[in-house]
Amino acid sequence: MARLINNRYYFDYNATSPLADSVKDWFPNGDLLFANPSSIHSSGKKSKRFINETKKYLEKLFSLDSTFRIFFHSGASEGVNSLVKGFAQKSFAANKKVHFIHSHVDHSCVFNLKDELELYGHEVSRFGVDANGEYDIEEVISLINKSSAPTLLNFTWVNNENGVVWNLEDLSRIKKETNCYIHVDAVQSIGKIEEWKKLNLIADAYTFSGHKFGAMKGIGFSFVKEDFPFCSLIRGGGQQEGMRSGTENTNGIYSLKLALEELCERENFSKLNEAKTFIESEIEKVLDSKAFIVSKNAKSRNANTIYLVIPGKKADILITAFDLARMDVSSGSACSSGAVLPSRVLQAMGVNEEDAKSALRFSFAYDLSLEESKEYSEKIITVLKRFL
Repeated sequence: MARLINNRYYFDYNATSPLADSVKDWFPNGDLLFANPSSIHSSGKKSKRFINETKKYLEKLFSLDSTFRIFFHSGASEGVNSLVKGFAQKSFAANKKVHFIHSHVDHSCVFNLKDELELYGHEVSRFGVDANGEYDIEEVISLINKSSAPTLLNFTWVNNENGVVWNLEDLSRIKKETNCYIHVDAVQSIGKIEEWKKLNLIADAYTFSGHKFGAMKGIGFSFVKEDFPFCSLIRGGGQQEGMRSGTENTNGIYSLKLALEELCERENFSKLNEAKTFIESEIEKVLDSKAFIVSKNAKSRNANTIYLVIPGKKADILITAFDLARMDVSSGSACSSGAVLPSRVLQAMGVNEEDAKSALRFSFAYDLSLEESKEYSEKIITVLKRFL
């Protein structure tokens, strides 16, 4: 029996996920943590204890070594801005300009930093991808070595639109041949790839967002090496070792631990991949010769995402049709889906502007079952056939 959320079929987990059952159960039954964790009274100490408990859990879960620190923030956009702009500000204060490098298919919270960084005289370079969403490591190394400025590379582990997974082991070679700083956008990794807990600790920083895996919205976390040079984006009382001032969101922080514990208990990568592959194969059977599945031939893809292009059919029309059939789908990144524009990611992969307006993304829960996938595929195909 397929699950329903608010009497609807929800296929947009890359945009956000429903609250984990453990988090929902905690709200009415748990001891909500209202006190300021910086306060020295008993209630404040209790809040602090829950924060520290979550930190220790994350350190163990991701096998962090002692060179990493953890700070919590409101989510991926703040985390990325804190690290990238903080890196630039640190160098700017020392009268140095930086070189920031990222791909043409990165999330908008990375992509849209270019203008602001260049306004302050910093250099920004972008590297391309091929038709499968794969990057060329030689191009990246060459870009880094063209500049003598302190350099930060943003490396997107799992792409939010096409589901392509880049190899973290590449970072070892990049680090060895360039000695640049590396930030990994790991937002779409948890529960969607098999080895999401296996980080390459050669990187200098990682950023995650809680609402992508069942924690509360407005909470995320970053791992940062002690010697990574950055200034705090938010100044104030010096909380979190000065990395991010402001009273900590204790309930949000603890929801990270609850959601991750539940995910680790319930996830089954092989079953998820089997279920997603079944839906994809059923969809392929009804696609016409012009329609195609994006990144079908990539070296590695996540286990929950199917991204289609149906030329000549506008995404907003397709989404509305699915919406009327009680299915929530998207055209790509949720941050821009309020107005359906050509997908920047697809265009970077060589898809023309018109076809890039005709994309449809399905992204599923980490515990999708084969039984559910059979029902989902039937419902999806029923709508798709009207446009093929």
